[in-house]
Amino acid sequence: MIHYLLKELAPPIAQSLRWYSFKYGWKGSYKNFKEAESQCEGYDQEHILNRIIESTLKVKNGEIAYERDGIAYDEVQMNFPLLKTLLYIASLNDNELTVIDFGGSLGTTYYQNYPYLKHLKKLRWCIIEQPKFVEAGKAQFENEHVRFYPTITECMKENDPQLFLICNVLQYLDEPYQLLDDIKQTRIPYLMLDFMHYNDKNADRITIQHVPPVFYGIKASYPCRFFSRIKIEDKLCESYEKRYDFISSPEKYYIQLKPFRYEGALWELRK
Repeated sequence: MIHYLLKELAPPIAQSLRWYSFKYGWKGSYKNFKEAESQCEGYDQEHILNRIIESTLKVKNGEIAYERDGIAYDEVQMNFPLLKTLLYIASLNDNELTVIDFGGSLGTTYYQNYPYLKHLKKLRWCIIEQPKFVEAGKAQFENEHVRFYPTITECMKENDPQLFLICNVLQYLDEPYQLLDDIKQTRIPYLMLDFMHYNDKNADRITIQHVPPVFYGIKASYPCRFFSRIKIEDKLCESYEKRYDFISSPEKYYIQLKPFRYEGALWELRK
């Protein structure tokens, strides 16, 4: 029994100490984003953008299988709950699918799922991003399926999406609840929150995430929020009903010695 307990406890402890020793991972608890931001190193946005352009071009040209955050992978890391959702929503709409991918970089999730969506009668992947990403996207990555927009309003002028996708983005926004209010105003039928992490309290916890250089080639840190699940769900329940939730990734992560997993959920607009 002691051997079993040691075996179970060693990985989380070792993982937490590794993150803590090398000063990577999620640290601290701050009153608001601005307080956390004042203690962050930030990041070189131009450097990161150029790195992501380079890796995404390799995916586009078939030189590598997949990229995420500027890192090249030999195999596509599939997100099966998302793919299942995309195919389900398309099946409800005569095999047509229009997605808003909020904070979708230069098309990481589009390229990840395109081989399984290319049979659809219509596929439109609308990426909402920061201005420099939009500029790079329009210049090098737009095609018959992919479009880039700076705001939800601009996107909605040209498209009638069935799904609003937010994947590993909401926790990095200064005003995430305002974004959820803006989404409710669009009346888009489905909303998917993916790769979310939650605080075990009834209040949000704002931390600083210290990112290993392997991701961007440089040191970076920025504010990151661990949401109160109750607050998020109360906000969404005003207009949406949760259809199902899931574990986004089987890996455990640690905020200091406390484990968490990334989670996701699909929400449907109330009739």
